[in-house]
Amino acid sequence: MSADNRYANVGGRRSSDPDADLEGNLADWRRFRRQKRVADVHWIDVLYPAYLTGIFGFAVVAVLSSMVGDEVLTAGQVETVRVDGPGWIGVAAAFAVALGLRSGSRGGPLALERAEVRHVLLAPVDRAAALRVPALKQLRFLAFVGLVVGAIAGNLAAQRLPGSRLAWIATGALAAVVLIGLSVGTALVSSGLRIPRWLASLAGLVLLVLSFADALDRLPASPGDPFGQLVLWPLDFAPVGLIPVLVALALVASGLAVVGRSSLESAEQRSALVGQLRFAATLQDLRTVIVLRRQLAMELPRLRPWARLRARGTDRLPVFTRGVRGLLRFPAARVVRLMALGVVAGLCLRAMWSGTTPLFIVSGLALFVAGLDTTESLAQEVDHPSRRDASPFDASEIHLRHVPVAVLGQLAVAAVAAGVAALPGGGEIPADVAALGILSLAVGGLSGALVSVLAGQASVNDSWSLAPPEAQGMRLAFRTAWPPALAVLGALPWLFARDAIEDGRTASEGAVPWLVLSVVAFVLVCGWVRLRAEIGEWFRVQMEQNSAQSPT
Repeated sequence: MSADNRYANVGGRRSSDPDADLEGNLADWRRFRRQKRVADVHWIDVLYPAYLTGIFGFAVVAVLSSMVGDEVLTAGQVETVRVDGPGWIGVAAAFAVALGLRSGSRGGPLALERAEVRHVLLAPVDRAAALRVPALKQLRFLAFVGLVVGAIAGNLAAQRLPGSRLAWIATGALAAVVLIGLSVGTALVSSGLRIPRWLASLAGLVLLVLSFADALDRLPASPGDPFGQLVLWPLDFAPVGLIPVLVALALVASGLAVVGRSSLESAEQRSALVGQLRFAATLQDLRTVIVLRRQLAMELPRLRPWARLRARGTDRLPVFTRGVRGLLRFPAARVVRLMALGVVAGLCLRAMWSGTTPLFIVSGLALFVAGLDTTESLAQEVDHPSRRDASPFDASEIHLRHVPVAVLGQLAVAAVAAGVAALPGGGEIPADVAALGILSLAVGGLSGALVSVLAGQASVNDSWSLAPPEAQGMRLAFRTAWPPALAVLGALPWLFARDAIEDGRTASEGAVPWLVLSVVAFVLVCGWVRLRAEIGEWFRVQMEQNSAQSPT
């Protein structure tokens, strides 16, 4: 069938002139899209999520503001922030651009439905007009989220830095929106221009290296330095801070102009994975979300391991050996991500030590995310139970044997965090505190990851179906919050070591009790891993007995 006949009925038109049919179909398509846009942007539909997000943002601002309670920086510290701050803040801009380059070179950032890819993008309509609407929706959503998050960050900065609170909030909101524009605009441009992956990765790496060199005073300036000047406008207004604003606008405009040139093959692949990803996120199935995200990023194990284990003696500990071999096949992107999470945790601990208390929570969450990668051997065992079930050993015992491998991986990430925290400079943490806190960071993040991996998605069995909705809601909230809370517990020894030193006591007096608590929590989690089936069966029996004894 020819192309003319194949598309003769698109838009309900048929004539002997294919060109007239095509122009009529395009006119119908543009009219339909205009009508659809009017329906999609109804003010009630836009106001409701904005209303919810605004309430949530206000609550977060109120809670975090009350948590900070730290003293205002001295004049010397403010001068240090003014001089060194732009370089370190510029690293965030470089990372956002590098992330956009990586996403765009892999077909991002848009995630369309499969039907829209197959029927709309393959139809004889303007592809740019079809893709511009979802791109604008994505930009609108991310910009609003960035606005709220930036305002929260600005309010927290106003707690310790001089200047008007309103100026910090407005600058934080503007900087967050600019950061979103840099990342998404870069992704749209790289996707529309179909930049090769190797070139996008190389360009992102160069930007990050230049930004870190500037932050470490190895270069006089870097491409991210103007963004740092923008963030610090309440301290010292610099016109150079307008550059990232203009660059973000130019990138977004250019990305929307070339969005129609994106690869259909990449859009088709992303549509299948993103649909499953959304469904898994709706069910709060974190493990499936991680697996699909790796497929989306094309993150495959290495064909050649980083190092080879000697075959002699490896049959004595088969589970441990298999787990170590899995670690040695981690792709470079995953290794870099684990090291980056360790660096983030270390920087947050330094900021906490300097007085920004809430950032210890971020350090614990970073180790939790790292734990989701270091428990990969256990997660693979759970995902592929056929070989495990064919073993004469109990499944819980096999799961427990995977824990030592995860401990090794977590200790490596925690050691990176401790090394960054103990580096000489502003906010330097004493070496003895850093060495003492490695174990707590590792076992805290690993405890949360173990619970998250083995708990799986929430399900309502016969016992829980009899519980009232309030009890089921509390159970779901507990399942969601419990793993990150265990990870944050591992960062508490660092916080209380700081408080002990400020009170004139030794760091060990404040840190050791919380270190013991985090280790005890890890031991209890390991016991739960081993006896999880028995505990679940006991609980099910108790629920059935209570339901049988309750009056009908």
